[in-house]
Amino acid sequence: MAVALGHEGAFGFALQTTKGMFVAPDNWLPLMDGGRGAADTVALRSNYVPLDMADMRAFQTAYYSAGAWVEGALRFPLVPGAVSDLLDWIQARDSDNQGKWASAVIDCVHTVKKITDLKVRRATFDCALGKPVMCTLEVVGLAMATGVTPTAVMPTEPPYLFREATVELATGGTPGLDGNCEQLRIVVDTCLEEAEKGMRLTPSSGPQELYNLAGLRAWGSLNRDFVDSAVYADFVAGTEAALAVTLQRGAATAEISLPRMLHVADGLGLPGSHERRIVEEVEFLALGSEDGTTAPAVLA
Repeated sequence: MAVALGHEGAFGFALQTTKGMFVAPDNWLPLMDGGRGAADTVALRSNYVPLDMADMRAFQTAYYSAGAWVEGALRFPLVPGAVSDLLDWIQARDSDNQGKWASAVIDCVHTVKKITDLKVRRATFDCALGKPVMCTLEVVGLAMATGVTPTAVMPTEPPYLFREATVELATGGTPGLDGNCEQLRIVVDTCLEEAEKGMRLTPSSGPQELYNLAGLRAWGSLNRDFVDSAVYADFVAGTEAALAVTLQRGAATAEISLPRMLHVADGLGLPGSHERRIVEEVEFLALGSEDGTTAPAVLA
């Protein structure tokens, strides 16, 4: 058998309309590790637990499974024209405030992971000058089977680069374009319960539900050249801000906006070198609108 090469693999997903019914992927994204290890850690977790008992044996000899489910993360760049369903999967909710299910296929060359009933736990967007805009998607699923090699239709456009982005940052309560952010991280959490909480008193090998327990939550950080004291002044005064990152190439666009946010820490300090710029590292918390109608993070 030939060695399995990474470039021969693929990841695709499709949104489900019905729980429990696998849908063949119609969205394909290139995985990219970004120097942080494997870009795909999604795996079937058997969750075996050995029993440690006073039973006249010196060794652990018995075990049980706390339930089997699928869990892990995927890391990929955002590609023009290929993010609409992704953003919908992360943020859309139904009338019961529950997130969408999806099916996925991960082709690992000598085996194909076929996953049904997959939900997003957390999405982390990383933007840094000179690099593609990356997304790390943490997911949890109810079932995995061995699939067949898919016919992947990968996007032909290269990924969005952060240098192409338009960043709008409100300072002093007034929104305006800001070209001084050199690094951004935005985390969107779907408030998905832990998989073991979805277990039911029925004969099943794993959880039957994965409930979203609350609306979206978001937080993050930004590194900004200290060209002025506007952000630091907002932090000291407790003035609310707003942030929007717009990616555009031709007719394709993607936007991540935080309509209302609060700077909770500002790590302003002097570098110990004559050959470095002063950069403030700011942590922020995103909030929903006061009337509760707008989420802390809006993806479009």
